[in-house]
Amino acid sequence: MSTLNIERLFGVRGYVALVTGGTSGLGFMISKGFVTNGAKVYVVALPTEPIAEKVSELNEIGRPAGGSAIGKKDSIAELASTIRSRESHLDVLISNAGIRRDPPVACDVLSAPLSELQASMWSSRHSDWADTFSVNTTAHYFLSVAMLPLLAAASQTTSTDGRMGREDGRGAIVLTSSCASMHNATNVDLTSYATSKAATDHLVKLLAAKFSRFYVRVVSINPGFVPSKMNPVGEAGNMFSSLFDRVPARRAGNEEDIAGTVIYLASRAGAYIDGVSICVDGGRVLVANGQE
Repeated sequence: MSTLNIERLFGVRGYVALVTGGTSGLGFMISKGFVTNGAKVYVVALPTEPIAEKVSELNEIGRPAGGSAIGKKDSIAELASTIRSRESHLDVLISNAGIRRDPPVACDVLSAPLSELQASMWSSRHSDWADTFSVNTTAHYFLSVAMLPLLAAASQTTSTDGRMGREDGRGAIVLTSSCASMHNATNVDLTSYATSKAATDHLVKLLAAKFSRFYVRVVSINPGFVPSKMNPVGEAGNMFSSLFDRVPARRAGNEEDIAGTVIYLASRAGAYIDGVSICVDGGRVLVANGQE
């Protein structure tokens, strides 16, 4: 059957994608996956990031497949206006930016005396919690709302063979959450981070329900150990290195794991997936049980 052709199922050639936090870590992995397969990617990052350098690299990677990248560093409202001035629709929004704010006073959560544990947890600042939720949850909300008309337009487009965009997976939002939202990490205090990611998981359901009339799908990926600035996997002294042998996959995640999952969710293959969070963690949550 033609509908079971792999290229047809997972193809994103010609798609227009927007990736926030797209110049490093998970975002750059995702951007590479899309341009390599022929998509046009708008890369959004902080002004302090090497946007021009990374966009140039993405364009070189995407050239053989017709993929391309454009760099942006705008606020949400300005960003939406810029995309509207350039595109009639947006096939996929990857809202990926995130931060982590650990307590300034660290301790061994598993063995610290009560007084040390309390002192460490009390050292968390209100501003750290506010900043964490602002970036990890609230920004997903406002970015999704700002891009809704462009995403709805993608869902309603008609291809040359008469198929609606929604049948090809177009008009999708993929939020980046974390498997930390799904277990009670006790080897390090990730409380504000994990709580913000749990809020993101619920936001997926809320947005998916609100956008359902337009079939603008909303999903999230919940990565485990994957190299990024926030999680320097493989570096000496990394707090998570000793845990890899306890993950069923026996390794950290890589760009194929992350980009492959996102392309699946954004393409025809994932067009029937909506309102759920997909754990991409090599089985981490299965064995964590609140102890690691």
